[in-house]
Parts: sequence; structure tokens; C-alpha cells
Amino acid sequence: MTSPPEFKRRPATALMAMANALSMGDEIPGADLTRIIQAVVSSRAERAALLAAVRAANDPDSGLTVADLLSAFAAESGAAEAQDRDADQVIGQWAQRLAAGALLASFGAAIAGTVTGGPAFGLTLLSFSGFIFSTVSRLGGRARMRLKAQEREAAESLARHVLEAAKSGGGED
Repeated sequence: MTSPPEFKRRPATALMAMANALSMGDEIPGADLTRIIQAVVSSRAERAALLAAVRAANDPDSGLTVADLLSAFAAESGAAEAQDRDADQVIGQWAQRLAAGALLASFGAAIAGTVTGGPAFGLTLLSFSGFIFSTVSRLGGRARMRLKAQEREAAESLARHVLEAAKSGGGED
């Protein structure tokens, strides 16, 4: 598999290089590190390449550093997932209440005769659009939550495998 064009090397190799740089005290840009970890976590080939790189590493501590980076990424993804879940509940409840209130107001205006004919129908349709907005916003939030949950689970699993690879790689020297 060829590497994505935005990386000069394979993301797995770049992650190992960043882990080695961190262990030497170098500063690493957080945004680049996050992008690289996302690329590794989202690709089977990159996960396999990372495990092979950890096993072949000369420094057994680099595997521990990579596992720590993956665990930190998993924690951040879990926090983002919880934040998306909270936002989904708040937005969903707010939109549903607003739509229900608008629907009741439009029905009340139509029944009372305040608004009649086409405007009454239009007002009722407008209030239904609130329900559509609420449904669409919740679907988008759930898709983000699902993506963050998958990233978190993959990073946690990969961190465990990296620790195992570091243990098996370190004893073969």
C-alpha cells in the first residue's frame, strides 16, 4: 500500500520517529501528531506496519512511548465522544421542544382563525421543519460520536498490541 500523499513517510514510521524524538526531549507539533495517529488508527496496513516497527526498534522504550501516545489519543477521543453525546442531547431536546411549541402555536392559530388559508398551511409546514432540523442534527451528532468511538476503541486496542510487541521485541536482542 502506498502512503497517503500528505505524509513524507508512512504514518506508522512517522509515529515511531515522533516517539523517538519525544524520548530525546524534542517538541512535536500536537496537530501533526494527532493527524498521524488518526492515519495509523484508521488503516489496517498502518497498524500492522506500526507493530512491525515496534518489534524491530532498537530502543525498547520507543514502544512504551508509542503506547502512551495512543492511550492519550484514545482518552482525547473518548472526551470528544462524550462532548458530542452531551451536545446531541441538548440540541436534540431543544430542537424538539421548539418544533413542538411551533406546531402547537400554528395549530392554535389555525383553529382560532387568526391565520387562515395558505398562511396557516405554511405556518404548519414551517413548524414541521423544526422536527426535520432536530432529526438531521441528531443524525450528524451520532455519526460523529460513532467515529470518535471507533477511533477510541482502535487506539486502545492498538496501544495494548504495541505494548505486547514492545515486550516481545525487546527480549530478542
